[in-house]
Formats: sequence, structure tokens, C-alpha cells
Amino acid sequence: MHTTRRTFLGTLGVVPIITAAPGHAADEPPDVSSVIDPSFLVRREELELDYRPPDGARRLSFAKHRADPKRWRDLCRQKLAELCAISTPAPADVKEVRKRSSRGVIFRALVMPVGDGLSIPAYLLEPEGKTPRGTVMAIQGHGEVEGVIGVLDDYHHRFGFELARAGYSVLCPALRGFGVLRDLAWGTRGERCLDYWAWDRGPQFTLVTDGFIRGRTLIGQTVEDLLRWERWLCQVRKIEKLDVAGISYGGDVAVLYPVFSSRVRRIFASGTLGSFAPVFGRCYNAPAHCVPGILEWMDRSDMAGLNAPRPIALHYGELDKPGPKNNSASYNETVEPALRELREIYQAFGAEQAVQLKVTPGGAHEMDLVALREFLA
Repeated sequence: MHTTRRTFLGTLGVVPIITAAPGHAADEPPDVSSVIDPSFLVRREELELDYRPPDGARRLSFAKHRADPKRWRDLCRQKLAELCAISTPAPADVKEVRKRSSRGVIFRALVMPVGDGLSIPAYLLEPEGKTPRGTVMAIQGHGEVEGVIGVLDDYHHRFGFELARAGYSVLCPALRGFGVLRDLAWGTRGERCLDYWAWDRGPQFTLVTDGFIRGRTLIGQTVEDLLRWERWLCQVRKIEKLDVAGISYGGDVAVLYPVFSSRVRRIFASGTLGSFAPVFGRCYNAPAHCVPGILEWMDRSDMAGLNAPRPIALHYGELDKPGPKNNSASYNETVEPALRELREIYQAFGAEQAVQLKVTPGGAHEMDLVALREFLA
């Protein structure tokens, strides 16, 4: 008997529906025998399988617009905002829900509504009994903000907590897709999902793909959230300037977010800057970093160059290189060319010395607290 097979995607996965072909009884068992011998199929050795996508045109790279650096910066920033779908976010109220003190640091748990049925948390850490020596936006990478504030210790090395102990006021936002925000549709209880780092389901990344089909990017929405937090810091906490530090995905965000801020003073970005191409082509990075069409217009060095002349430090662990067990591989062969391009941009703005490279001997994909504190001192 010949049958027709249809499927539909429900909340439990792909469910087959078998209906009888015309002229056959529905209760007859389906014919599952092969119609043709599998040896008929085209084999790999019969194909050319060494596809190398052409390099992006990088039409707005600094090398193609050196005549007028400020004009280049305006054009590049405008295109970057378009590609990331970044716009000026509306102001948001922030509520303090808890306050604790531990080991000389005051912890404040904050919640900020951002609209469309979503609110997001952050943690403000301040030295107890001291006037802060400065303010830092501490941006997590893949994982949880708990690794930044000291609830757990991972590759973040609790850098938000350690900066607060060193006398800084530190805002540690939770990022969309991670920790309590790993599924932004959690309230629907299984009716749908907008997950990213929810490994109990498996890496579905629906938060990223849903954004793509709606003309949004996860990293762009994250930048808008940081701009909201920044506005709150400045208006309510009376902060005029702040520094930024981030690692891994947070390093990407630490480079991108200040492009759209006039309040950021210095940038410490760990595990970023090399070209986008190896990040996705060789290193199996997750798609939160992804900006559709980015290489047609620019690469990470151009994006970082938009921050000129503000001081910027690019940090890597010496061992954070491509390999079968390293999905970050941020210290890859594209870092040195990217640094040269970044320095050329800064040179055009009279600030070549404001670009620093910091490599931790024997370090992996992890924050270097000593290098971070030295940069901020």
C-alpha cells in the first residue's frame, strides 16, 4: 500500500500523520520497503565539498573611507544601528527589590520593566561605607550574571564583586537569554518558548531566530537594555561617566554598546575583536554574537574603532586559541590584523596610544582581574 505522510510541529515536537493514499484502505500496514537501492544516491566523493564563502565586501571599512574619519564614523555608526536594529530606548523605571551586605559590599537587586511583557534584573554592587572611586558596567558572557557578582565562580572570576571590593560602584545587568532570562516566554508555561541558554531543552536558540524573522537582533536588544540601565544610573544615581568591562559575548557587547553612548569613558573587552568569520566558521560560537549582513559592511575592528578616541583594552588568554575542545578561540589568527586596523582608526583620531593589548600568560578564556584593575586604576 502507498501512503501519504504529513507532519505538523506541535509543542511536543514533530508528529507524523499517516493517511491512506487514494484507493487503499486506511487500516492496511504502510509499505516501508525501499523504492530504489540506496547505492543509487549521490556520494560525497562524487561532489566538490570545499565551499569557501567569499570574503565580505566590508563596504564601510575604515580602509575605504580614510579621507574623512568623522564622516566615516557617522556613516558606519548609522549602518551598524540599522544592522543591529538599535534605536533609542524609552526611559524605564527601576525598582529595588532586595538589599544585602556581604564582605564589605552592599548588594542591591534591581528590576527594570522594558515593555512587551518583559522585565529584566540587574545587581548594583557598592563598597560599604566608602565613596565609590568610579562606576563600572560589568557585562557577563555566556553563562549567568551570578558568576559576575560572586554567587558562583566560573570564567568570569566574580569580576563585578572584586571591582566593588576594590572601591568601585558596579552595575551587573542580567542579559537576555541567560540565567533567569534564558526563556523570555517562561510565563506561558510551555505554550511557546523564547529560549537561548536553556540547556534542559537543548540549544534551540529560538530567542535569536525569532528576532531575526522580526528584524531584530539579540545583541541589539541587549545594547538597548544597557542604554536604559545607563540612563537610570545617570539620572537616579547621579553618575556622569562610567567605564565598561565585559568578557566573551560580554566583550562583544562592551565594544558595541559604547558606540551609542556618550557617557562611557573607558572600555575593557576580553575575548573579542578578531574577525566574525572564524567565530562562526571555526569555533562553533553560539549565535548571540550574530549580526545579519555585518561582513558586507564592516568587521569587528571597524566596530571597535567607532569608540575612538576613548581608551580601549583588548584582553586574551594566551591559550584561548582554536582547537577541538575550545569553542571560544578568541585569540585566533585574525586578532593581530584586527588590532592593526583598529590602531589605524585610532591614529586617524589622534589616539593610537589609547589602544592596548593585554595577553595573560597561561590564561584561557577567562577574566584577568589584575589586568582589569590595572586598566581602570
